[in-house]
Amino acid sequence: MILSVFQTQAQTYSRKYNEAENKIQWPEKFNPKTSDFYVHNEIEINATPQQVWQLLIQAKDWIHWYDGIQNINFEDSTQQILAPGIKVFWNSMGQSLNNTVTEFVPNERLAWTFEEAKIQGHHAWLILTTETGCKVITDESQTGRLAKLQKIFIPRKLMKQHDQWLRMLKIEAEKNNQTLKLTLTITEREHMVEVLRQSHEKFLASISGLTEDQLHYKPSSRKWSIAEIIEHIALAEIRFPVLVKEELLKPSEPEKRKKIKIKDEEIQPKMTSRKWKARSPEVFKPSNKFVSVQDAINTYTNQRLATIEYVKTAQDDLRNHFWKHPLTGTIDLYQTLLLMSAHLERHTEQIERLNKLFIVNLKGLK
Repeated sequence: MILSVFQTQAQTYSRKYNEAENKIQWPEKFNPKTSDFYVHNEIEINATPQQVWQLLIQAKDWIHWYDGIQNINFEDSTQQILAPGIKVFWNSMGQSLNNTVTEFVPNERLAWTFEEAKIQGHHAWLILTTETGCKVITDESQTGRLAKLQKIFIPRKLMKQHDQWLRMLKIEAEKNNQTLKLTLTITEREHMVEVLRQSHEKFLASISGLTEDQLHYKPSSRKWSIAEIIEHIALAEIRFPVLVKEELLKPSEPEKRKKIKIKDEEIQPKMTSRKWKARSPEVFKPSNKFVSVQDAINTYTNQRLATIEYVKTAQDDLRNHFWKHPLTGTIDLYQTLLLMSAHLERHTEQIERLNKLFIVNLKGLK
């Protein structure tokens, strides 16, 4: 039985044992509270638990995608994959280890124990199903003289090795994944609808009841008026969905996710920051492309409402298609919609500042 769905978390690692969050079934001898050394690593993988499990149990094939374990040999030479009670030998961090598989729950739990003269250990794997694939946790607890020395002289080496193991496991699982289509999770879908709705309502409120003088007021010849900002907003709004559609026509590229340097929640503050001096592409610059300001508002509104409806039911793989924006760098298409909403917020704030300048200027003329 596969475990319940958990929210996906980013890759993490630690040398400190957190008993409250522990999900590993530890043998008493290797309880991290009393053992000599312990490391914890976890990662999210956009592949099914079954796909990850097959990569983990096929120990003979690890050498093709991970070089931290060498000279893998089974006690039974006819054996090729891990199984309950199986004995398997390999070298790791300069040590020859005689391992026995002690836990084997398909697609969910795997663990082995090694007992050498100078070091003993228990290495456990846990696969948790998520809405976009799975989260993989791997913990190791050690006792013995070498474990104590490791804690003093090379405290991060094992953690880094397991980090590399997980990252290569992720690449291999996602490379081989031909069936998992990453549709939006319920949380992502609800969040996006709310983000798009709130920025839409804030924009409409900022232009509500503006007079012709307010719409066309310009503090200087080099600045845009509110009417020009509205035209720019409309032009950008209808372009974003076209970009998404164009990228979705291309093959998914999950391996590009490692190029993303910005988190979802960082996009809005980065886009709305006045520290970023944006230059609009020529195609988005105001040039009287609409018959009136109201026509631009209607064009924008129709597109925004259509985008909200799209997000409510979209089954497209928005997380495995990418493009590069000059502000954020590489982002996926879900983040692109967040960027679209933040773009509107940026210009809504610009409109509000212009309104205040207009009022100040008007008072100065009286």
